[in-house]
Amino acid sequence: MTAHGQAAISLDQFDRSTKMQQVLQLLKASKEAGKEQTLFSFDELGTSREAIFIITLLRIKGYTVDLGNSEIIVKEEK
Repeated sequence: MTAHGQAAISLDQFDRSTKMQQVLQLLKASKEAGKEQTLFSFDELGTSREAIFIITLLRIKGYTVDLGNSEIIVKEEK
């Protein structure tokens, strides 16, 4: 999946944001604790735009992201 145009610039900027870094740190800590998946509530992800960017960036980085009722379940692809 490749981002193009203005969306690519915004995704690139968001990828370096504090919120995205927090998500990646939680995923790293979860993996180090031996967990195969990490659950994030939509409330933790911020605005709808932030949630869409987080989900998109995680998929670009090779994670599997499943949508639940009020959360996302993130798994590292094997």
